[in-house]
Amino acid sequence: MNKTAFKYAKNAVRLVLLGLFFVLVTFYFDKEYMMEAIEQMLDHPFILFSVLGIYFLSFLLKGMAWKIYLNEHVRLSSCLIGLFYSLLFNHLFPLKVGDGLRVMVMNQREKQISVARSFHSVFVLRVMDILLLMILAGIGLLYFPLPLKLPPFYSIGLVGCSVLIGVLLLRYFASDFLSGQLSMLKSALSGERGFIVITLVFMSWVLEGAVLYGVSMIMLEPLSMGKAVWVNSVTIIGQLFQFAPGGLGTYESVMSYTLLSAGIPLGIGLSMAILSHGLKFIFSFIAGGIVITVSPVSIKNVKQWSRMKG
Repeated sequence: MNKTAFKYAKNAVRLVLLGLFFVLVTFYFDKEYMMEAIEQMLDHPFILFSVLGIYFLSFLLKGMAWKIYLNEHVRLSSCLIGLFYSLLFNHLFPLKVGDGLRVMVMNQREKQISVARSFHSVFVLRVMDILLLMILAGIGLLYFPLPLKLPPFYSIGLVGCSVLIGVLLLRYFASDFLSGQLSMLKSALSGERGFIVITLVFMSWVLEGAVLYGVSMIMLEPLSMGKAVWVNSVTIIGQLFQFAPGGLGTYESVMSYTLLSAGIPLGIGLSMAILSHGLKFIFSFIAGGIVITVSPVSIKNVKQWSRMKG
């Protein structure tokens, strides 16, 4: 598949997911049920803050993995500030522009880390995220197989997304650029240090499933922690086709369908997706506001770094 064809295919999947979101909102969104769910959430502040605390812990593990991977005596605070800048701007702009900020914030705060070194670490950890999420999603399929009675449209869409993700990875792996990155990755992840980094990243994605699990507890819907982790993993993989700030629409479409596969009706699943996504938005704005206060960067630098989304 050439670059142009791949671009058209990716945009086609984005349009399908957007169309699916409008179908869900039009036919399955229940305003009264949604308001009741929000009230239930406000009535359970302990669960709410516990969920947000675990979500923060997932980023703490990602920050620790980044620090260990760099292995250059960087401060953990620098890793977390970079992560939260990235999270904030990915929730403010249509496409994922936060990684450019993440790269440059690290370089600005840790002078011994070059832009090239920072970029390499971010790139490799992103690839690791995708691979580990696919492993979690694959493991989940062994226990929560997709029901065969679902409309063919949904299954075709899921298969199409999976094929495109595979093509994307193959395209990257076939490039000379990635060959050099993989050589550095192999060196950096060898031995005990590599095992620790992979374990931390893996556990961070497991912990992120707590957001959906907490929402299911508040809404009194039967969803085990294992299913919550699986649904979250599939949903985050779907964010590769993000086209709106924070993946609005894409997130809800993929999560609603995956929750249906886990036995949650589409109407309830859509509400759960909206609430869990809303909590992540709130968290990103709070964390982003804190890091902007603690470690501000100029608007000029933000504009320049955001263009590094590629």
